Amino acid sequence: MSIRRSLALAGAAALASSLVLAGAQGAMAVGATGTPSAVASQADKASRASLDLSLNGVPGTFIAGGDAREFTFKIDNRTKHDFVFIPLLKFKNKAGSLQAKDLKVQYRLPGGEWQTAVVAPDQSGEKNSSVLMMLGTLDSAGNPVADDLLGVNRGKNVPIKVRASFNDGSPLGRAGVVPVVFAAQLDDSTHQPVDNGHLSCDGGVGFTIKAPGGKPTPTHTGKPSPTPTQSQTGKPSPTASGSPSATATVTPTEKPTETPTGKPTDTPTEKPTEKPTTPATGEPSGSATAPAPVESSGDTSGPIDFPVEPPVITPPPLTPAAVDKAKAAADGSDKALAQTGGGSNTTAIAATGGAVLVAGVGTLVVLRRRKSAQQG
Repeated sequence: MSIRRSLALAGAAALASSLVLAGAQGAMAVGATGTPSAVASQADKASRASLDLSLNGVPGTFIAGGDAREFTFKIDNRTKHDFVFIPLLKFKNKAGSLQAKDLKVQYRLPGGEWQTAVVAPDQSGEKNSSVLMMLGTLDSAGNPVADDLLGVNRGKNVPIKVRASFNDGSPLGRAGVVPVVFAAQLDDSTHQPVDNGHLSCDGGVGFTIKAPGGKPTPTHTGKPSPTPTQSQTGKPSPTASGSPSATATVTPTEKPTETPTGKPTDTPTEKPTEKPTTPATGEPSGSATAPAPVESSGDTSGPIDFPVEPPVITPPPLTPAAVDKAKAAADGSDKALAQTGGGSNTTAIAATGGAVLVAGVGTLVVLRRRKSAQQG
């Protein structure tokens, strides 16, 4: 009797576990959309149907005439619709003196080779004081071509590797880069654009262009503690019980009697000045932000501390053939990720849940057969 009960309990536990795992898989699928606040944010983004843009890993320093440095331009589609797009990057320095001859930009699409970006004609008010780089090609008239359209399906993203370098003689000082896309939403049934598309940019990242061999700015600005000979000229500390030399060792400040807390060693000048760590993505590019602190000795980028105007370009022709090609490439990429797992563990969870479910059902079948045999 006790053996049958144990087996029955084990089978019920296995069956319950399988149901819990199945529920966990469903919860993960729902949880992928985020918390209630995240869901509300995604709903808002879906209503305005715009792609999310971000720059990750932008270094805080580029050396004029130095090696290229790499970062990632990510295009994230959190809307409920598929899109086609063309990526661009806008570079500008605070003085407004950066020119196309001052930099070189290369990019690599997922699964592709490194290619050289081209200077796109920016028709905004900053066309002569900034550089707009298109991660694609131009036609004979200097406009984007339809064959450069990329696709990103709903819930997916496209990470593009970028490496940038600044030539010797480039203007030094504060500068920044802003991610830009020309994007068009696709109809859910025809998979063709619902309009002529639009330009958008989500923010930017600031950095510093330095001369070769430039030394980092020191961040420790605290004053050194006074020497013992300076404190010997003052009055002995009431807490010192030894000779004046002992008092000099215990009291590193010049005026211990002016410290009402009785802790003359805790002086604010002994602490180095701390610099805030700024986020990697920065503030929206269309508005000026608070001035950034003096450049850091590290390699951490920060927000752009000067306004950058959104660019204006001639949109590429959204031909049905080019759109179909971009959509097919996006579908193929998504299928390949699905076949390889795409970094998701939901398949493993489903397999584990199925195995536990089979084990639970098998245990119950064995129990039923034993019970029938005993009754027979």
